[in-house]
Amino acid sequence: MDLRQLRYFTETAETGSMTAAAKRCQISQPSLSQQIMSLEEEIGEQLMERRPRGIELTAAGELLLRHAMRLLREESILREQLRARSELQRGKIHFGIIPTLAPYLLPRLLTTFQREYPSIEIEFIEDRTSSLIQEVVAGRIEFAILSDVPEQDLNKYSLQVDELFQETLLLAVPEGHPLAHQSAAPTAECLPAEELIHLKDGHCLRDQVLQACGLRRCDSRLQCDQLETAIAMVAANLGVAVVPQLAVEGRSVPNVSFRAFASPVPQRQIYRLQRSGTHLTKAAQKLLEASLFQ
Repeated sequence: MDLRQLRYFTETAETGSMTAAAKRCQISQPSLSQQIMSLEEEIGEQLMERRPRGIELTAAGELLLRHAMRLLREESILREQLRARSELQRGKIHFGIIPTLAPYLLPRLLTTFQREYPSIEIEFIEDRTSSLIQEVVAGRIEFAILSDVPEQDLNKYSLQVDELFQETLLLAVPEGHPLAHQSAAPTAECLPAEELIHLKDGHCLRDQVLQACGLRRCDSRLQCDQLETAIAMVAANLGVAVVPQLAVEGRSVPNVSFRAFASPVPQRQIYRLQRSGTHLTKAAQKLLEASLFQ
C-alpha cells in the first residue's frame, strides 16, 4: 500500500467513477483499475462495488477512505512545509523602509531573522515615502515599510497596503521646560507651535505631527532631515519635538524627557506596501511576521 494507490482510491470514491478518477489522476482507466485491485488484494477485502449509478464503497472501503484522506492531507501539509523550508534556505529579500522607522525597527527584525535564516540575503533602501512608492511601482523592491500612502497613489499605480502595527507618538521636551514637569499629561493641540522642531517636507511624520497638533503649516524656524537631529536639538534646549515611540523606547537622552500625550493619543499606522496582485516570497513573509510583535 502506498500513497499513490490511496490517491487513486480516494479519487475514485469521490467521483464515483473509475473513468472520471483516471482522468483526474492523468492515467489510463485500466491502469487505475489495476491499482485498485492490487490494493484490494493487499488488504484482503473488496473495497468497492460497481453499481448502475457508479462505484459504491463497501464497509472496508468506507474505513479505508477515512484513513486515506487523513494520510493524504498530512502528506500535503508535509510537502508544503518542506517546500517552504527549502525556500528559506536560499534567496534574497529586497525592500524599502522610511528613515523615521529604519534605525529603530530594522535591528530588532534583522537580528532574529538572520540568526534563524542565515542563508537569506537581505538588501534594503532607506528613503522617503514618495521615493519608495516609485521603487515598488518599478519592481525594484518587493515591498516597502512606511506610513501614510496617499490615496491617489494607491489608485494611480495599483498598489495595496496592509497594516503591520500602530505606533504611539510621544513628546520630547527639554528637562527644564515647563511641559516636562506639569502634572497633567500634555495635549498635542496645546503645544507651542513656535517651539516645535519639525522634519523637512517630504517626511510623512512631519505631516502626521502637523495634523496631531492641529496646524496647517510649519511655523518653526528649526527643521531637520533626521529624527536623531531633532532629538539632539531638544537636548540643546532649542525646542520640543513629537517623536515615534520606537525611536526612544528603552533609551535615555541627557536633558530630554519623553512624555505621553493625553487622550486622544496621537498615533501613526505602519503599513506594508506592495503592488496589487503580487505575492510576497516566503522569506519576506517571515521577516514581516516579526514586525507584528513590535
